[in-house]
Amino acid sequence: MSRAAAFIRKSQGGDDDVSLKLQREQVPALAADVAGVDVEAVESIDLGVHTGFSIHMKGDGDERIDANPAVEQLLADLRAGEYDVLAAYDDTRLARDQFFWELKRAAIVGECELAFVEEPPEDDLTFRVQRAVESDVKRREIQKSQEALDAREERGDDHGRPPFGLQYDDAGRSWVPDRESGEFATALEVVRLREDDVSWRDIADKTGVNTGTARRVYERKDRYLEEAEAPV
Repeated sequence: MSRAAAFIRKSQGGDDDVSLKLQREQVPALAADVAGVDVEAVESIDLGVHTGFSIHMKGDGDERIDANPAVEQLLADLRAGEYDVLAAYDDTRLARDQFFWELKRAAIVGECELAFVEEPPEDDLTFRVQRAVESDVKRREIQKSQEALDAREERGDDHGRPPFGLQYDDAGRSWVPDRESGEFATALEVVRLREDDVSWRDIADKTGVNTGTARRVYERKDRYLEEAEAPV
C-alpha cells in the first residue's frame, strides 16, 4: 500500500487562519488522490504557523524549518523511501530558501513524488529565480533589522521586549514605568520583598509574579529603583 503525507505550513498569522484551513482540506485530498489511497490514510505533517527559512538564511538560535523535529524526521523518512507521495499547497510551503533542494533531493533518493495544489513554474530558470528572489528579500530584511538594532545601540536606546513592569516611551526609544497596569508597582514590591530576604516562592505567592519573572526583576533592581525616582 502506498504511503502518502501532507505537509502543511504558513509563515504568519494565527493557527485558525483561512489559508491554513484551506491547506488542511486540499493538501491531504491531493496526497490521497495521487497515491491512490483514502484520505484518512494520509499522514499529516502540520507545522501550523512556522517559518519557512532554514540555516541558509537564519542563525543557530533562531526558529528554523530545518531544526523542526518533524521536518528532520521527514527528511530521514524521505531518504529511507518511507513515502511514495509528499503533497504541499505549493513549493514554498516546504521551504522558502535553498532548504527546498535538500527536501527535493531526499524525495528523489527515496523515490517519492512531490505533488502541489499550485504547481511551481515548469521553467526551471523561472523557478530558481523566484527562489533566489525570496532568499534575497529575507536577507535584506535581516540586514535592515540588524542595522536598526545597531543604530539603537549607538544612540544608547533600549531594545527588545520591555521587562515586566516597563514599557516603551512615546518615542519608542526608552523603557519607562508601566504605571497604568500596576505592573511597575508590583515590580518594586518584588524588589522590596527580596531585599527583606523573602523567598522566591513567597514572593510569587504575595505578588502573583512567577519566580522566573521575579528573579529577572530583581536582577534589574537598579533600573527599577532608578525609574521609581525619576520625575513623572
